Amino acid sequence: MKRQLTALAVVVLVTVGLALGSDWYMHHGKWYAKEPAKDFYVSKLIADIRTATEPYQDIAQAKGDGYAQISGNVPLQGYHFYKAGITQFDYTNPSTLLYTLAEGRWTLVGLEYAFPGEPPTQSPFPGIAWERQLAVCRYADWQEYRSHSREGCPQIHPDTKSAFAAWYPDMWVIRLWLWYPNPYGLFASLNPLLAPFDDRTIPPDETGSWEDWKARTAFSNFNHHFSGWLVLLMGIVMAISIVWGERGGSKLSNLWPIVALGVAAFILYRSDPEFWPFGPRTLVELLGDREVIEHKASGLIILAIGSVEWLRVRGILSHWLWGLLFPGLAIMGGTTLLFHLHPISNFNYLGRNNQPHITEGATAILAGTTYLLASLKIMQQRWWRLVPAFFIILMGVQLIVYLE
Repeated sequence: MKRQLTALAVVVLVTVGLALGSDWYMHHGKWYAKEPAKDFYVSKLIADIRTATEPYQDIAQAKGDGYAQISGNVPLQGYHFYKAGITQFDYTNPSTLLYTLAEGRWTLVGLEYAFPGEPPTQSPFPGIAWERQLAVCRYADWQEYRSHSREGCPQIHPDTKSAFAAWYPDMWVIRLWLWYPNPYGLFASLNPLLAPFDDRTIPPDETGSWEDWKARTAFSNFNHHFSGWLVLLMGIVMAISIVWGERGGSKLSNLWPIVALGVAAFILYRSDPEFWPFGPRTLVELLGDREVIEHKASGLIILAIGSVEWLRVRGILSHWLWGLLFPGLAIMGGTTLLFHLHPISNFNYLGRNNQPHITEGATAILAGTTYLLASLKIMQQRWWRLVPAFFIILMGVQLIVYLE
């Protein structure tokens, strides 16, 4: 009983710590931007910026001061109006103004400080990092196409057949949502409250065309579905190995951890191809992107589960504490899924909620909890040992039917 109570206390403490950590991380990821230091200097600075840009609520004033439209309605960012010739940083003279358009009325929603080339060595706002905006080709109808060089820009846009207009290099930007509320934070990359203003003229998520968007969506769906079949196989093999073990055999008990290692390898290799080491975004950018970190973390969690359970089956890891790793990590991964967001995918861009990830997270937590109760012999019924395998099978089914 003492060992059981100790194990339960450890899992409870880990779970509480994870919940607190998830809440912190939700508000410190790429989209949930860090808030600046709450001191007089920063408050006065933001007030001065607001005063200086207040005239630009009238778009005619902005145009008169040299701001010209350079983009269409970028999802969750709005229309970009850029002022050429700014070579030095000036708080009260941002390079870009962000607007929405509804019923013929332009509304100023935010500002953007942007510089091309190498990332600035210092941030003008304490604790707020510069974000890289990938190079883009723009066309006469404001459509975009991603290209690292001007030579890579098609002269005619592949979707709309519009003529090429201009190429913009990589830019380092800080957005300031000074004129419109943003639940992601004052300096967040995106603003989900702009979703009702999106007219679906420009594809989301830095894709160059709607065909690219469809391809990226299909890629994500395949990843979820293939992972789902592997997880389903893992749960089935686990259930069979439990039944087989009760009949005097144990050969299959080695197999389900190996399937788990396959799931981990697939997730780590296939997730987020636009990031290092396959895509244009660097390792530093990867480490600053909440969604990507959570994808990689899920692969590492399954890798740890598969490795430790395989070593336990072979008798290499025999201490009872190793048995807590599976339930602890399953609960950890499930808790992360409860808060996992795709800020510009179906859950926000198409107005759906986070329900698929919430149900997947709850299933993972139940798998870990029931496994823990069986390991500690709190639930000693023979059939109870099959319950964690059932939840793993259920997780596989949810991934198979997932749609981006």
